[in-house]
Amino acid sequence: MIRGTYVIKRLVAAVLSLFGVATIAFVLFRIVPGDPARLMTAPGIKAEDIERLRASLGLSDPLHIQYVNWLSGLMHLDFGRSYWLKAPALDVILERLPATLELVFASIIIATVLGVIIGVVSVMKAGRLSDKVATSASFIGFSIPDFLWGVLFVIIFGGLLKLLPVSGRIDPAISLKPVTNFMVIDSILQVNFIALQSSLTHLLLPSLALALGLIAIIHRTLRSSLLDILQEDYILTDRSKGLPEWYIFFVRAFKNGALPVLTIIGVQISFVIGGSVIIELIYGWPGIGTLSLISVNRRDLPVVQGIIVIYSLITIIINLAVDFLYTKLNPKITYG
Repeated sequence: MIRGTYVIKRLVAAVLSLFGVATIAFVLFRIVPGDPARLMTAPGIKAEDIERLRASLGLSDPLHIQYVNWLSGLMHLDFGRSYWLKAPALDVILERLPATLELVFASIIIATVLGVIIGVVSVMKAGRLSDKVATSASFIGFSIPDFLWGVLFVIIFGGLLKLLPVSGRIDPAISLKPVTNFMVIDSILQVNFIALQSSLTHLLLPSLALALGLIAIIHRTLRSSLLDILQEDYILTDRSKGLPEWYIFFVRAFKNGALPVLTIIGVQISFVIGGSVIIELIYGWPGIGTLSLISVNRRDLPVVQGIIVIYSLITIIINLAVDFLYTKLNPKITYG
């Protein structure tokens, strides 16, 4: 069982982290150059008209008043109204959130499955050709940034081979009623195999581009961890008892060897989410990443601040889940 004090401490730390991120988001976009009110008006408009617009947006209030209003709205899940879309910022963000989450979760699943498989094969064939090939490939995967993989995939699979789509989430000719706004899930719920095939093919390239770096990290981490664990005394004892090698490897060694991988995945979540911004732009993926770039260019402060908070909240929640799973898999961990 996870101790109650440990859970409380982790939740308090999560709330404080979210508060810090909200504060940074507020301050950051108040000190950078650019006036949203001026950007929203046509050239040559009178200064008093601009000032009235700033007042209506709450930008004429003292900074401490704006900050209090921002935190007060945040506690009531009110991020303000988008300056450009004239709609609640939270609604604008939530409309695009499923697209980003689908991309991020798909990349994490791909990275975890392939990284673990390659890592296991490398350990079982340690020192052989397959291990050397996997290690070299992981080095290449880690060395090339995800946005460059994205561009290469567009050129190779979209331009040269014309095998896979390189834009959007689903074929525009396919009609799919939104239920969860996750294309893959909605296709399954409606038993629409054509839509499922289309959504998966659209999802493959961007998620793979985003996953390659993480695949390399998981492979190298798992390989190193398992090779060390297989030299532990309890593993040697198991072998002396005549236990089957598959049992020693997959039951006794793998459980402990996978713990560092969980930590790595938790740490890398923020990088995967951050990398999704450029990947979405490359593939015309209608998620939060694309929205954030548009909002930054237009100085749409409520949307930009809301995106930062939502991104941080997702990262915190996933890291909490990883922490709790870590303690579940290894009860010997002392709770701080």
